[in-house]
Amino acid sequence: MNKGFVGLYITIIVLMVTLAVLVSMGFSVVVQQRIAQNTVQSAQAYYGAEAGVEDALIRLKSGKNVCNPPGSPPCSNSISLWSGPAIVITVSDVVGGARTVTAEGDATNRFRTVQTVFEISSTGVGFNYGAQIGEGGLQMDNNAIVNGNVFSNGNVIGENGSRITGTVQIAGPGKILDNVDIGTVGIGGDAYVDICQNSGSGTRIEGDLHTNSAGPCVVVGSTTSSGLPIAPIPLPILDSQIDAWKLDADDGFPLVNITVTDTLPGVDLSLGPKKITGELIVDNNATLEVTGTLWVVGKVTIKNGAVVQLNPGYGTSSGMIISNDIVLLDNNSVSKGSGQAGSYLMYISTSTSSQAIESKNNAKADILYTNTGTIKVDNNAGLREVVGYRMHLLNNAVITYESGLANSAFTSGPGGGWVVTSWKEIE
Repeated sequence: MNKGFVGLYITIIVLMVTLAVLVSMGFSVVVQQRIAQNTVQSAQAYYGAEAGVEDALIRLKSGKNVCNPPGSPPCSNSISLWSGPAIVITVSDVVGGARTVTAEGDATNRFRTVQTVFEISSTGVGFNYGAQIGEGGLQMDNNAIVNGNVFSNGNVIGENGSRITGTVQIAGPGKILDNVDIGTVGIGGDAYVDICQNSGSGTRIEGDLHTNSAGPCVVVGSTTSSGLPIAPIPLPILDSQIDAWKLDADDGFPLVNITVTDTLPGVDLSLGPKKITGELIVDNNATLEVTGTLWVVGKVTIKNGAVVQLNPGYGTSSGMIISNDIVLLDNNSVSKGSGQAGSYLMYISTSTSSQAIESKNNAKADILYTNTGTIKVDNNAGLREVVGYRMHLLNNAVITYESGLANSAFTSGPGGGWVVTSWKEIE
């Protein structure tokens, strides 16, 4: 009997030990399965977050919509992958020339977050004057006005009512200021020029005149020869930089001619970066949205209420349309930046024509630029900045300088102009 009890006791002990071992092994298996599941779900959340960031960057670079509902950043968007993580993507506004793109992946309440900084790659161009002119000089007709300062490597000659509201500097010996009022009454405005003349209705300097030959000019302040001579300065954009921007526009698939007109519905266009081997025409209240640098081998014509504007993706940066030929802005056309402060659209002509760029009949634009030709501004056309080898402001033309132009940043566009400068997991 004792032997049977002992055998039973030993059997129970063995069973209990075996059961404990099995329970321990089972628990270990469950724990390992749970760890493996957490690892898989965490990895799914992480790679989902990375996929969300990559999706947002591709959309930003290609100029496609990144917001839901459609709009401009800052915004958020969500993506649900089939049998995978849900992804919440947040795109910031442009701050300090950069956007922050954040994506959070959620795989069964396992969260991983990836953040990248998408920074604009741009070329800074400082426009420090309302008008800057090369050796060709500045001609101002009746009531033409530059609201701001002017620097010229050539003569500045005006007609009745022409005025520069700031300071004018004319570089080099033998250069002339004639028949242009300088400064603002009660505020002042100085003139630096070798020879000051008064061959028409008058040359009145509201501040000080720095000259070697005052002539009959009227000076409210003092007349002195100090501060002379003024050394010539080059125009702010080199030909090599313009050539580099042309290369940015050439994607290898050029278009021949582009005509955008509002005579038929649905013809408004988004375009860029792109080379156009023929002409670019935007007419009859149509809208062209520039998504990257445009290089036009032929003539550029914007007229009759047409609007040319930078894509909102440019943010606070500026963009350009370059022509090897003539640029004509006419009849109430409007050319403008992205809509954010500090963003400007610049037209560049590399033509040597006496009318390389012409803006007239209430056309509104930001910046006109040519290193080689003449810029002609006529009939109430309104501009923020004009830079050219020679400049002719006709009757009632107005240039009004904006201070942000001194720190303009030009990029090839929302796609080619942005680079990733940081990529990391956060939290």
